[in-house]
Amino acid sequence: MEIIERYKSMNKHKWKVMDAIFKYLWDFEFVPVELISKRANLSATKVESILRDLSDEKMVENKITEYIGSTFTFIGLSVYSLHRMVRRGKIDMIGKKMGEGKESVVYNCYSEKFGECVIKFHRVGYPSFKKVKEKRDYGTLHFSVLTIRSARNEYNALRELTGLAVPKVYAWEGNAVLMELIDAKELFKVKLENPEDVLEMIIDETKAMFLREIIHGDLSQYNILVNPEGIWIIDFPQSITLECEDWEWFLRRDVENVLKYFKKTYGIEKDINDVMEYIKKE
Repeated sequence: MEIIERYKSMNKHKWKVMDAIFKYLWDFEFVPVELISKRANLSATKVESILRDLSDEKMVENKITEYIGSTFTFIGLSVYSLHRMVRRGKIDMIGKKMGEGKESVVYNCYSEKFGECVIKFHRVGYPSFKKVKEKRDYGTLHFSVLTIRSARNEYNALRELTGLAVPKVYAWEGNAVLMELIDAKELFKVKLENPEDVLEMIIDETKAMFLREIIHGDLSQYNILVNPEGIWIIDFPQSITLECEDWEWFLRRDVENVLKYFKKTYGIEKDINDVMEYIKKE
């Protein structure tokens, strides 16, 4: 079952249990039933029954160690995050799945406040967690917490970059980010008639982001969109600020990825050191 179907299967007692899990997610890898029961104002027996149902629906993972505890799966966290969006009046209708990758699932949706938009559910899996942990000290955290941090990081970056060639961002809840729908195609899917101009636009946007002290951190032909109006840069969960001691390494990797693509696809060559100097120059 997909996120929408699981959302429709929920009831008030299940929401209470999930509220409690979310409350203590930062304190426990598996939240004790005792705390869930107290927070949800339900008996331990009732909570255990609900947790078994949620586990059967693949929305929580239950574990017995010195105590019985529970935590979210990706589906469960996404359903709960959608619930928070709806409860706060951010979304009125959710539509079809638009795309799915290793680190996110995207649906189109409608909001009376924002119009047609997309909701992106972040998913930090074990492989990407290991990759990120090499560069950032997260300590010992459950993947759900890392996923929430990933969504928050993208939300904060997009807010900082308001007015540049990035989607407008509207809301963040749990692992979900609500943002503008961009009618465009990924760079690698388009045969450009003016590749030199597009490359210059990408470099200029990278510089504009740098001037706001934001570096994408994973820039490539897969997260640059193109339409007749210009370019759009998306996917900012791995973005960093200039406070990161390795910011120049990430910036250089972003630039290198873009230059390699344009050289291989269109035969356009630029010296990476010249581009780096241009971006960093105030």
